[in-house]
Amino acid sequence: MLTNLTCGGQTASVINDLLLGAAAVAGERVRLDVLQQVVGLPPNDFLDALDELVRAGALVVTAGEAWFADESVRRVAEARLLLTDRADLHRRTAEAVEVPAEIQRHWSAAAAVTADPRERARLQLNLAKAAVRAGDLPAAHAAARAAVATARTLQDLDLLADAAVTLEPIGQSAWDGDIHQWCTEALAAPSQSAGRTVRLQARQAQAAIYLGRWSEAAVASSEALRQAESIHDNDLLVEALTARQLATSGPDDVDELAAAARRMIELGTSTGRAEIELRGRLWQVDTLWYSGDLAAIAAETGRLASCAGRVSGPHSRWHVLLTRASLAQARAEFEDAEALHEDALTGFRQIDHPAAHGAEVAFQLLLGHHRGHTENLLSPAAWQFGTDVRWDLIARLARAFVLVDAGRFDEAAAAYERCGRPESWRPMRFGELWMDALAARVAVALGRTDDVRLFRARLEPRRGRYVVGGAGATNFLGPVELVLGACAAALSDWDAAAADLQKAGALCRAIGAPGFAVEAACLLVDVYERSGDPVQAHALAAETLPLAKTLGMTPWVERLHRPPTDPLSQREREVADLVAKGLSNREIAAALVISERTAQNHVQHILTKLGFANRAQIAAWTAGQLSR
Repeated sequence: MLTNLTCGGQTASVINDLLLGAAAVAGERVRLDVLQQVVGLPPNDFLDALDELVRAGALVVTAGEAWFADESVRRVAEARLLLTDRADLHRRTAEAVEVPAEIQRHWSAAAAVTADPRERARLQLNLAKAAVRAGDLPAAHAAARAAVATARTLQDLDLLADAAVTLEPIGQSAWDGDIHQWCTEALAAPSQSAGRTVRLQARQAQAAIYLGRWSEAAVASSEALRQAESIHDNDLLVEALTARQLATSGPDDVDELAAAARRMIELGTSTGRAEIELRGRLWQVDTLWYSGDLAAIAAETGRLASCAGRVSGPHSRWHVLLTRASLAQARAEFEDAEALHEDALTGFRQIDHPAAHGAEVAFQLLLGHHRGHTENLLSPAAWQFGTDVRWDLIARLARAFVLVDAGRFDEAAAAYERCGRPESWRPMRFGELWMDALAARVAVALGRTDDVRLFRARLEPRRGRYVVGGAGATNFLGPVELVLGACAAALSDWDAAAADLQKAGALCRAIGAPGFAVEAACLLVDVYERSGDPVQAHALAAETLPLAKTLGMTPWVERLHRPPTDPLSQREREVADLVAKGLSNREIAAALVISERTAQNHVQHILTKLGFANRAQIAAWTAGQLSR
């Protein structure tokens, strides 16, 4: 065994064989410092043995690296190793190298040649961790599942517990469901230590959050944090705080989240562990998004980048780029936002991360809301998220929002209706505010006044917050007052609508979000016109138009150019004309080749927009428009 060969008193032949075997296992090339660490020889003995192999023509050394002069010699040297020695050398090499893909390769090779099932399972857990760092998520999942299968066969509860906390939830149902199940099995064991119990509870809570089990997650994360604080172990505290962060990532949890962020940053800085500090700073950014403090987010991004530079793997860079892209989008720096977001997505597409598609669609929604949606995003194919049905509701709702923006109200109504009644929705905690805001804007556009009242009531207590998806999602849609103003206008509450939209515009200008200031002004123009103040509407439109043009906000430029006396879309104008001619909803549907339900929705939408109570008022208003 190599553990004996590296003791004192080796012969030159044994040392040479050891060095040759280590170089063979390393692969085509190996750094000399890595090779020395693997063989465990003193520097002088290592250099003497290396020199002898170079003079013998077995190895070539240059620029701090060694490789075999003949590949066949490498293969022979590797084949001569006992399987136990080969596994040990792969393990040592995995611990010595720094490149994530190389680390993964050596743990995989070590597991493949290990006969003992328990030891092999331990190596598979190391492989799973390395595969995550390398971005190979399928390999990570497969390795963890293999280790769990061995633990079950051997009835080794310690091994099962270690396997259960090896992976972190990522938002993919099969992966997260496995983690939750493994933690549940391990926690059922009667003899788990206090520390291991905390880890299992924390990881189970994290998985429960992604699986939509909010009550369970709240209890488990709270208990894990309580126990971790009593044990005084930094690693356990990190695990518990991470679970608690996910459980308290909604708009009403900002104070608790901020406290958790401060504690995490302190842990990271005091221990010198950049990956811990990075998490804390990401949580802090989440709280800043909810408060709309774009200047503070910009400052924090520099600290994020510093942490990310000290953390290996693609995930840290993804977080930095995503934060920068979201900040640029919020500031209406659209070209920069696109470039940064594409850079972020490139890495995650390469590893086939499940978050990549959702992040891409969400960003395109935000960008298109201000600059105009592409045909690609209007296609149903863009909203397919595989077999993971957890995202179906938000996908339908977001697509309805995009379709409303594009003026395709019939399709938007169909997508919205497939969401079911809003009272039955159970969004993830960090998505509550985002979903309510999207839904409110859709309901306003479709004339669903009952739903508008519901969403207005839900959003009212969140004044002063900004519409974002929490837990790192950074999907920014401006202040809550912007949505409340739209809701008030849809309900013909003109004074409240004007007050909310004026407040929204002021907030957007104060934080440096000019695109949303333009949006608030456009909605306020509509309110002035519809409430009987066309002079003020015209003045505000003229004042806002230059900024909208400068920012390249094409749909909003067109909206500001629209004659202020025509608040209806082209399709709504067609419906209004048919109402004026005395047609019923069924007759309107037949004339426009739409469903009767859609015709009814259009009529209701017209009534809401114009502040009317009946069809006779629509007819009178249409006649007045024609006489101008």
